[in-house]
Amino acid sequence: MKIFQTIGTRAWSVLLCMSIVIMLAAGCKKKTDTENPPLEVAPIGVVYDYDYNAYNLITIGDQGWLRENMKAVHYSNGDSIPEITGNSDWYNTTEGARCDYNNDSVNAKEYGHLYNWHAAHDARNLCPEGFHVPTNDEYNGLVNFLGGYLVAAGKMKEAGTTHWQPPNTGATNSSGFTALPGGSRIFNGDFGGDMGTSASFWSSSYAPTSGDGYAVEMDNEGPDIANNFEMEQQRGLSLRCIQNSGSNPGQFVDKRDAKVYKTIEIGTQTWMAENLNFETAGSWAYDDNEANAQTYGRLYDFTTAGKVCPEGWHLPDTVEWDRLISHLGGYWVAGGTLKEAGTVHWDSPNYGAFNGSGFAALAAGTRAPNSYPTDYYYLKVFALFWTASLDKYDTSQGVYQQLDFQSINVWPLSESKDQGYSVRCVKNK
Repeated sequence: MKIFQTIGTRAWSVLLCMSIVIMLAAGCKKKTDTENPPLEVAPIGVVYDYDYNAYNLITIGDQGWLRENMKAVHYSNGDSIPEITGNSDWYNTTEGARCDYNNDSVNAKEYGHLYNWHAAHDARNLCPEGFHVPTNDEYNGLVNFLGGYLVAAGKMKEAGTTHWQPPNTGATNSSGFTALPGGSRIFNGDFGGDMGTSASFWSSSYAPTSGDGYAVEMDNEGPDIANNFEMEQQRGLSLRCIQNSGSNPGQFVDKRDAKVYKTIEIGTQTWMAENLNFETAGSWAYDDNEANAQTYGRLYDFTTAGKVCPEGWHLPDTVEWDRLISHLGGYWVAGGTLKEAGTVHWDSPNYGAFNGSGFAALAAGTRAPNSYPTDYYYLKVFALFWTASLDKYDTSQGVYQQLDFQSINVWPLSESKDQGYSVRCVKNK
């Protein structure tokens, strides 16, 4: 069949590799016991900070969180985060700083470092690429999603008493957040005597009336959480990172046919948040069924894709796609935040999909002309988007981006220009 000569050779090889990885991961789960209480939410990927510390990515609602406390000793640009042990130096610094609880590096292995608010707020960003220290609003969104401040901590705290001192009331860790009681450093440089009983996390936001930093805090006595909590900027607290997302959802009208499209700002770019559905020569509805076009948009050949975007918009090239994907954490993890959640428009399991970016990628499949027994394949399996770029090794082929139903990876691939793929347009600068 021609389909195996077109997208088959590359895509099926990739799909097979991903399937093997997923099966291996599923077969290597640790046994659970009282020392390792089971997680209700399994990680969907792994990311690394500048110092190559590994962190598990989990999804909570439409947010992507790192499950472990930060251990970075450098900002993302390579500048070091000074370690300050002396009380007076800690109190007087107005720059980002870190320490270990009780100035004991052994504690950092389990609980991560403690950072002052200046480090949490620093524009150089100590989180991995595509992640940032959450704002106070993002923490409030998490707390609200988990049922409010009276119960959220119970769903966030690691269960059991391996790291938490008894009674660790209400701890279920049903969110997978796995909060650990790393303790704190008081503004004067003393340590709080609260390792094992308290977990406090900086946001990157400050309280405009007091000038203090906003934080969240929970303890071993109950399931409630203190959010919108104002603390002195000199405090040393733990840090968690959240995946970058989209903002300012909007819409525009295509004047050619009066269709209305959702839009989303992601980083410095504004993207269509729906597949293009402008009917023209070189475009097709999946299975030649116009009802599919209403849901999934139309499929376009490479040449048509390059000129079909509305006025003021254009087909993004690979550089623009790279910018989008890097902003969301890179090709290994960006798929989860790009894909529409659920299995209405994706086959099960639609692994890792939570649409935190607002991009809402749909698995619109492909048109492979002159194939047997049909020209149309992979509806609800693949989301395939043409770029404006040519394969640098074979200019007879165009480059496209592939997302699939069983991974959070994004794959830049190339194929013959007669293939029918989806189009997302990006707004002109």
